[in-house]
Amino acid sequence: MPSGTPNCLKKKGMTASKPGLRRNLVRDADRKVVLDILRESEINLTARAYIGQISKMLGLSLGQAKKVLRSLVDDQTLAYQDLYGSTYVMLSFSKPVRITDRFFIVPPETTRDTPKGHIDIKIHQGISFGSGHHPTTRLCLAALDHLFFHTTDAERFKGRSVGDIGTGSGILALAACMAGMADCRAWEIDANAVSEARKNVALNHLENRIQVIDDLMPPGEYGLSLICANLRYPTLARLAPLLRGATLPDACLVFSGLRTWEKQDLVSDYKAHGFSPVWEQEEKNWSALIFESV
Repeated sequence: MPSGTPNCLKKKGMTASKPGLRRNLVRDADRKVVLDILRESEINLTARAYIGQISKMLGLSLGQAKKVLRSLVDDQTLAYQDLYGSTYVMLSFSKPVRITDRFFIVPPETTRDTPKGHIDIKIHQGISFGSGHHPTTRLCLAALDHLFFHTTDAERFKGRSVGDIGTGSGILALAACMAGMADCRAWEIDANAVSEARKNVALNHLENRIQVIDDLMPPGEYGLSLICANLRYPTLARLAPLLRGATLPDACLVFSGLRTWEKQDLVSDYKAHGFSPVWEQEEKNWSALIFESV
């Protein structure tokens, strides 16, 4: 077989359409290149669109590119998902998927021994937001990873309380408690999400630490050291005075759900209420921020 044949094609008995294709690109990084096409796309990709981009990126025929996609579906790296009446290619969560350095999303039936330093979050792949497919979920988990494992004063969160506003699947409440928070109030007003969040909390055996509340977060002095909210900008902006009253003087806020061009407006909103941004990250024109009380 010619040395220029992509590594992911060899088991299929295929040859590369361009003999000059660089071996180091396709042998060591062909899988990463193919998956990065999906991760970096600003829109959901149908199988046809994805195959076209694989073909273009790796210099393959459409038939070869189709076999590459099929192999990734067969090994459960990718999956087809029906959404809004169309079928798209998505990352598969039928086996453990690394989201950050520490956090992994794993299917409910997983029985693996969690490797040292990893945090496995079991999630039913339901219809509620927070399955791991959307960039804002990954960004929030990246923020929590940074806060708990890459800062010098993370110990101050141990044994304290966290709030999760619009909990969806419950993934942020689960991640925060698994990382060290003592307990969590998780507010949600969508009936399906409330049901799925409670199932996920039970699945991870955290019923005694996470309370899923079927309601909006009412004003109150909750004494929270951390609040997570993956919500759109207008809602986050409206929450500023409420969160000021709900948090302790040294609290942090983890936000995503806002577009990159909305970031500075949100910073201004929260600076006016005594919070300053200390970390930010972007993915596909979505932003995440960590604010600290000042």
